[in-house]
Amino acid sequence: MTDFPVSQGPDEAPIPTATRTALLAELEGYEHLLFEPMTQADLDGLYALYDAWVARLGDSPEAIALCDALDDFIGVGIEDDGAGDNAVERAYLALVATVQAGGE
Repeated sequence: MTDFPVSQGPDEAPIPTATRTALLAELEGYEHLLFEPMTQADLDGLYALYDAWVARLGDSPEAIALCDALDDFIGVGIEDDGAGDNAVERAYLALVATVQAGGE
């Protein structure tokens, strides 16, 4: 029997740099949440963004990490009480760093 390498399907391929750049551009629309409280429109937009990322990125470990980071940011924004503990900023910066990591 011949051993064949396991094929790397589209869900296992690294997320391309162009896609990461597009994800970062989408996040820029929510940068104002570092300075302003989250509104219902922001929350709805973030949930739509999450759904779009899940559909676009697939279910590779890298894609799951990106979507989890976005979900964490959404959760922190929901829980933010405006006490000034920088939790939203930390979650946003962690999200950006995860997108920029590029499968490292």
